[in-house]
Amino acid sequence: MGREAVLRRIVHLSAPLYLVYYLLPSPLWSDGPSREIGLVAILLIVLAAEALRLYLGFRVPGLRGYEVKRISAGAWAAIGMAFAMLFFPLSLAAPAIIGMAFIDPLISRLRPTPWYPWMPLLAHFLLTLSILLLFYGPSLRPLLAATLASPLAVGVEALRCQMVDDDFLMVVAPLLGMAAVMLL
Repeated sequence: MGREAVLRRIVHLSAPLYLVYYLLPSPLWSDGPSREIGLVAILLIVLAAEALRLYLGFRVPGLRGYEVKRISAGAWAAIGMAFAMLFFPLSLAAPAIIGMAFIDPLISRLRPTPWYPWMPLLAHFLLTLSILLLFYGPSLRPLLAATLASPLAVGVEALRCQMVDDDFLMVVAPLLGMAAVMLL
């Protein structure tokens, strides 16, 4: 595995660290902005840097060749994670974000093997179910939510969409599936 692939894996595996957002006070400091405004401000900075990168055409280490002239996977992941954190509780954002962080790199390693897609499906299911059980306790809903979220996550990762990156879809699709089961 090359240095750029290792860098991409490190970035992926660090995504759950952003869940610290849920521990931040709101407002962020006395008479300061709410944590939601802070998150939107950070997202706008990321998107402005991404727009500048695209406009100037410079290459960032870790980007794949196809990302040079389109929105990068990292920017798409930031959009997906911001969506999750702004509109959903930690109990649903955590399995979606952690699932993307760990299962996407697992898929890339297992895709050329006979273990794909079964091992990523099982890994996502167990990871999602474990996190949901921590928040909701044992019941049928976490089992159903994990059962729906896992094929959504692994399925959208397999899509080769020119418009939206799988790092966004791997957060949002299972998140919406879990929300449909857990919140409705």
